[in-house]
Amino acid sequence: MELRHLQYFVVLAETLHFGRAAELLHISQPPLSRQIALLEKELGVVLFDRTRRSVRLSAAGERFFLDAKEILSSVQRAKRNALTASLGHTGTLSVGFMFSATYSVVPAIARAYTSTYPEVDLQLTESIPALLVEEIRASNSDVGIMYPPEDTEGLETRTVFREPLVVALPADHPLARCPTIEASELRKESFLISPRRAAPYIYDAIVSHCKQCGFVPKIRLETNYQQTIVNLVGQGLGVALVHRSMKTARPLNVKFRTLANPPIVDLNVSWNQENHNPCIETFVAVANQISNELTNGTG
Repeated sequence: MELRHLQYFVVLAETLHFGRAAELLHISQPPLSRQIALLEKELGVVLFDRTRRSVRLSAAGERFFLDAKEILSSVQRAKRNALTASLGHTGTLSVGFMFSATYSVVPAIARAYTSTYPEVDLQLTESIPALLVEEIRASNSDVGIMYPPEDTEGLETRTVFREPLVVALPADHPLARCPTIEASELRKESFLISPRRAAPYIYDAIVSHCKQCGFVPKIRLETNYQQTIVNLVGQGLGVALVHRSMKTARPLNVKFRTLANPPIVDLNVSWNQENHNPCIETFVAVANQISNELTNGTG
């Protein structure tokens, strides 16, 4: 039994007229009659009661009609599902992200993506940049939202957000009274920073900027997360250069001040070139859309 046999049967059952059914199926009447006869033979039942003047469904035909329509409907649904999955409209997508990105682009991208593609199971996992690169290379995560990786071999990347670094100071620090601070004014301060092994991009950006301003930063403490860094700043343990978006964290006893001629840090979406999950393409498209909205001030 083939799908076309079910299609022939359903059309005939709906029209109850061999000539009209053949016309709708774009075949001649004799082949349709033969196919229906073969179907009845295969099933071992009479599907239609035929007279010279009429055709009507038998009791077996009425039951078979309901099942055949359901089968054809299921096939059409399966075809649609396969198509939408191939286009990245359904499926599962695992996205790793740096913790600090929750204060900038991650919420906006996640909201837009789940709204546009509600049938995709979006799985968000927080990690540190160095581990994210390993997860993406191993395809344990489909996409990473993170700093540009040092080694991009085998990876695709797109920049989706850029922001300057600002100075985070204890609220009672003398420099907290200044709206703008030169990095050279921090030469005697103790710095809190992410370790290079965890986040080489931001570590190098901060150290290089300080060196360009005539000093090597005195690093007092290293910790992986920007949120932890600003909280420790609030405890008076030092100063830090952090993403401007960290202001939205509103940590206690911390003042954020503009850094003169600050480094600009990028956030990228990155994925493995060999990962062919179609949901990656739809996610990157949404991330680019959000990036454009933020750049143009509409997001």
